[in-house]
Amino acid sequence: MCAAVFDYNDNDFIMPFDNKMGMDSQGNLMRRLDEYVAMDMNSGKFHYTSPWIEDNNK
Repeated sequence: MCAAVFDYNDNDFIMPFDNKMGMDSQGNLMRRLDEYVAMDMNSGKFHYTSPWIEDNNK
């Protein structure tokens, strides 16, 4: 499981459900492209984010 990721474009949080995909509070599906970049799968726009860090406390 990953920790919450901050989306600087929307001032919103993305809740990852695996290492590559997550959903923001508005229900937009987000795909991680890089450590600091995600793509909104609904609009195709790129978003700058805080790093997607894996939570190793399982």
